[in-house]
Amino acid sequence: MTDYQFSPELDERLLGFVAQPGNFIADIGFVYALHAFPVVAIAEPFVVPIEDKKLIPVFTTEKGLETFLKTIDEPVTFVNKPFLEVVNELVSQEFDAIAFNIQPSGSDSPNTIMLPREHLVTFINRYTDVLNKLFSPENLAASFNERYYLLPAFARTKADGEIARIFATISKPDGESFVPAFTNIDSFSKWYNNPNFGQPFKENEGLILTWQLKDIQNPPSGVNELDDVLGIVIDPFDAVDYENSIILWDELANKTAE
Repeated sequence: MTDYQFSPELDERLLGFVAQPGNFIADIGFVYALHAFPVVAIAEPFVVPIEDKKLIPVFTTEKGLETFLKTIDEPVTFVNKPFLEVVNELVSQEFDAIAFNIQPSGSDSPNTIMLPREHLVTFINRYTDVLNKLFSPENLAASFNERYYLLPAFARTKADGEIARIFATISKPDGESFVPAFTNIDSFSKWYNNPNFGQPFKENEGLILTWQLKDIQNPPSGVNELDDVLGIVIDPFDAVDYENSIILWDELANKTAE
C-alpha cells in the first residue's frame, strides 16, 4: 500500500496549463489546483540533474511516476506534499526548477513541464493574489462597492512615463459602451473564451486587473481613459436582464459614496 494518492483534477489543470501557455483561465485554474491538491513527491529533497540544471521531480499521475522510476537506481519513498512545501525546498536549497512528470531524454508527455525558480514564485504569487481577493470570505461578504472584480484592460506608457489604460468594452445595439466587470472566474471565462471579445484581447496583450469599482474612475496609479464609456456592466454573460446589470457613472458614484 502506498502513502500517496494522485489528484485527477490537478492533472487535468496541469494539462490545460501546458497546452495553453499564457492563458489566464488555464493559469489561474492550475494555481488553484496547486493550492487545493497535493503533488506526489519524494519524501526527502531529491535532485535530478539534467544538463546543468538541478530539478525537483513531482508527479500527478501513476504513469508519470512509473516512467521516472525506470530511470533511477536508488530506493526512494514517495508521499503527498503540498506544492508550496516543494516550492520552499526549491527556494531554500537553490535548486533550478520543479519538474512535473519528468520524462527520459527524448520522450515527451502532455503533462510534462519544468517551472524555473526565477519565474515560479512570481507566477504563483500573482494568481494567488487574484484568488485571495476574489474568493476570500471578506470579499464574498463585501458590499457592492467594496468587493473586488476582474476588469479586462489595455495599458500603454505615455511619453512622460505615466501609465495610461483603456478598458475592454461591451456595446449595446445603439452604440452605448460599458466596461464589463466580473465577480467570478466562471463569468469572466465566458467573455475571455468568446472569440469576439477574448481573442482580440489576447492578441493585443490585454491585462486583467483585480480592482474595486471605485478604481475605474480613480485609479491607484496612472490614468484611465474612459472617453465614450457610459458606465459598467456586471457579469454581462450571466445577466438575466442586461439593462439591470448596467450601472452608469453617476449611479456608481452614488453607490461608492454610500
